Amino acid sequence: MSHAGVERASARPWTDRAFDAIPLAPIWVSSALALALIGLWALTIYATGEFAEFMERDVRWWEQRDGRLGILIALLTAYLPSARRYEETGTRRNLEGLRTAIAWPPGRFEASSRSCLAIDPDRRRIAGLLSMLAVPLTALLVDRDPTLYFQALYWGPAQLWSWGIGSLLSWNTGVLVYTVSRHARGFSRLARSLPEVSLFDPDRYAPFARRGLRAALPGLIFLAFLAPNLVDRGWVWAIAVFGSVAVAWTTTALLVPMRGIHQRIGETKRTELARVRAAIEGDLTALEASAIAKRAADVSLSDLLAYRHFVQSVPEWPFTAPLRLRFLLYAAIPLGSWLGGALVERALDSALP
Repeated sequence: MSHAGVERASARPWTDRAFDAIPLAPIWVSSALALALIGLWALTIYATGEFAEFMERDVRWWEQRDGRLGILIALLTAYLPSARRYEETGTRRNLEGLRTAIAWPPGRFEASSRSCLAIDPDRRRIAGLLSMLAVPLTALLVDRDPTLYFQALYWGPAQLWSWGIGSLLSWNTGVLVYTVSRHARGFSRLARSLPEVSLFDPDRYAPFARRGLRAALPGLIFLAFLAPNLVDRGWVWAIAVFGSVAVAWTTTALLVPMRGIHQRIGETKRTELARVRAAIEGDLTALEASAIAKRAADVSLSDLLAYRHFVQSVPEWPFTAPLRLRFLLYAAIPLGSWLGGALVERALDSALP
C-alpha cells in the first residue's frame, strides 16, 4: 500500500475497519453487540447484588431509572456503529447513483465527490470529545443536584455503567453528527456543481433525497429512545433539551443534502418560466436557450401555456413517490414511540395513587 493509502486507512475509524473484516451485515453485528452489552450489564448488577434489589422493588424494571437507562444505553451504544457504517456505504451508493444518472463534464464529478467524502480526523475527534459533555449535562438535568456526584453512596455499578458506557455512546454520537454534517454539506456543494438541471427528469436527483433521509434516520431513532423516559418525571428537562436538539439536528440533516439541488431546480424553473412568459407575449427568440428550443418553430400558444403549467408543477425538492412513503415511515418511528410512552405514563397515573 502507498504512503497516501496508509494515511487514508489510518484516518478511517476503527469501527469501519472492523466492519470491513467482519463478514456480516452491520445490523447483525450491532444486534450481537447489544446482546453482549445487555448481558454484561445484567451480569454486573447481579454480581454486585443490585439485581436482587431491582426484583424486590414494587415497580417494574422500566420504571426504575437505573434499570431502564442500562438497557437503553446498551441498545443505543450498539446501534451507533451500524449507523456510522450505513452512513458511509449509503453516501458512496448515492454518489454512484448521481455519477451514472447525470452526464458530467470530464473530471468534475471526481473532484466534487472527493470533496464530499473528505473527513478531517482531528475535527472528528474533537466532535467526539465535545459530545461526551452530554453525559454530565444529562445527569445535571435529571438530578438537578451536583453535590450528588461527590457522595460515595451515589457511585454504584448502575451509575458507573451510565457514565462509562454513556460516554462511549456520546463519543460515537459526536463522530456520527460530524460525519453526517460533512457529507450533507458535500452533497449540497455537489448539486451546485451540476452542469445543468433537467426539469423533464427530476427523478435522477433522487439520490440527494435518499441521502437526506439516511442522514435523518439516527436522529429519529434517538427521539424514539427518549420516549421510554416519559414515565420518569425527573427526565422532563433532559427530554426537553435533548429532544429539541434532536429535532433541530434531524431537520438539518434531512434538508441540507437537498439544499443545493433545491436551489438549482428553483433557479432553473424561474429562468425557464421567464423564457416561456416572454414567448407567450410574442418573443419567440426567448426560446432559443430553452429546454424546448428544438421545438420552438412548431410551438403554439396552447403548447406554451401547457408547458408553462408543466414547469410550474415540477417539484423543487427531489422526493419521488417511494421516497415520500419512506419519509412517512421514518417519521412514524419516533411518533409511535412517543405515543406509546405517553399512553404508558397516562395509564400509570390512573393506576397509581
